[in-house]
Amino acid sequence: MNRKEFLKLSGVASLSLGLSARPFSLPATIENKKDKYGGWIGKKFEATGFFRVEKADRWWMVSPEGNAFLSFGVNHFHAGWWKAAYNREAWMKLMRIEDLEAFDPNLRLWFFETCKTYGFNSIGVHSSLNVLNQPQPAMPYVQPIQFIDISHWKNSIKDENFLDIFSVEFEKHCDSLAQEKALPLRNDPYLLGYAMADCPLFTEEDCRERTDTIYGARRKGRIGWPKKLRNQAEDSDGKQAYVKLMKKLYEGDVQSFNNTYSTDFNSFQALQKAVNWRLETDLSNGFETRDNIEFLKLCVDRYYKTAHESIRRYDPNHLFFGDKLNGNTDTVDTVLPITTKYTDVLFYQMYGKYELQKTYLDSWHTKVDIPIINGDSAFTHIRELMPQPYGPIANSEEQNAAWTSEFFHKAFARPEFVGWHYCGLIDTPKGLIQKEADRQHSGFFDGYGNPYDILKDTIRDCSKDIYEIGLGHKAAP
Repeated sequence: MNRKEFLKLSGVASLSLGLSARPFSLPATIENKKDKYGGWIGKKFEATGFFRVEKADRWWMVSPEGNAFLSFGVNHFHAGWWKAAYNREAWMKLMRIEDLEAFDPNLRLWFFETCKTYGFNSIGVHSSLNVLNQPQPAMPYVQPIQFIDISHWKNSIKDENFLDIFSVEFEKHCDSLAQEKALPLRNDPYLLGYAMADCPLFTEEDCRERTDTIYGARRKGRIGWPKKLRNQAEDSDGKQAYVKLMKKLYEGDVQSFNNTYSTDFNSFQALQKAVNWRLETDLSNGFETRDNIEFLKLCVDRYYKTAHESIRRYDPNHLFFGDKLNGNTDTVDTVLPITTKYTDVLFYQMYGKYELQKTYLDSWHTKVDIPIINGDSAFTHIRELMPQPYGPIANSEEQNAAWTSEFFHKAFARPEFVGWHYCGLIDTPKGLIQKEADRQHSGFFDGYGNPYDILKDTIRDCSKDIYEIGLGHKAAP
């Protein structure tokens, strides 16, 4: 793409006008009028000054001005991906800058103009908000707040990261982090809500050894909360919670517990004192599996209750998304009744074509009446510098675009579906140092800013019709 085409696309020619501080808004047209937050004025609700959700025939997000809002967001704006060794010079030339100090402000404007061109109206949870929200927020965004560090994509997670969520120390930790992160944002109308961990490792399936992760490496198995807490010392709050639950499940009969675990405890008090008594789980043991699942649910309930109360203590105004739950494992099915006691939406991640996701969406929708957002997913196809992309791999850009269009139309036509946050904006090719031996993430631009035209046009056409699709007035092509 030459400079003239880039300037036309991105509006970079207007940089000298100081537009980087201008609030983001889509152009008002007769067919598609939006408020300054991207809310569609064709359907009105009560305005509260903050984003919220409401059910009226179907679930909707509602903009601060009281207009219907369906979130089509984009993830993975990480400024370093634009100024890596392999592409920094190209972007500086395209943006007509010579000083790296001018890079982030100009890139910020390029991002907003690109979102406006293609119809993205939200910033997903995985983005450099320190760049995009300076000097002030200009587009609805999701704020990450990570109380626990057990996200699935990390190849190295210490056992200690599975904190004792029953402890007073964890309560203090959550309170401190919420005060730091949530208190300054409590009056920000552009904030959609708070999201916690990225696909946390909850279940045995989550924690098991993986031969091929997002970064292409083998990942050892993780301990998980049930195994971690049941093996702690007797004075730990987590161990006490575990023993209390086991006593309840086995109706106070320690011999029945012994029969399950082939142990010889003479009392539940003896179990309380036992340290490192069962470091592994026998997955063929149905009662042990049941015990771990029930204890996991108790752990997740405590975690969510503590985190939710901490955020609400400092910010009562914004949505609570909870964790981005892993839809490609059994996590959502396991913890859905627990997490949705506290969250305003079901925030999940799943990589898969619509027919795969439909099965799960149908199931979840029958279990809980709550709006649903796919917080991070997309489709991909192989390119020269993208030999091993992450996600469902299409045979061609045309097929990639077809899968994208199908998911967009059919998902947003569902009455509970209110958001899709696309992964991501530009390719992360082998030219990035951290991607040389790893898998790559796809965008609808290559790393130099050249769009994939078929995919680009598909995204633009879909976003243009989002409210017609949401109202059931436009079916998938």
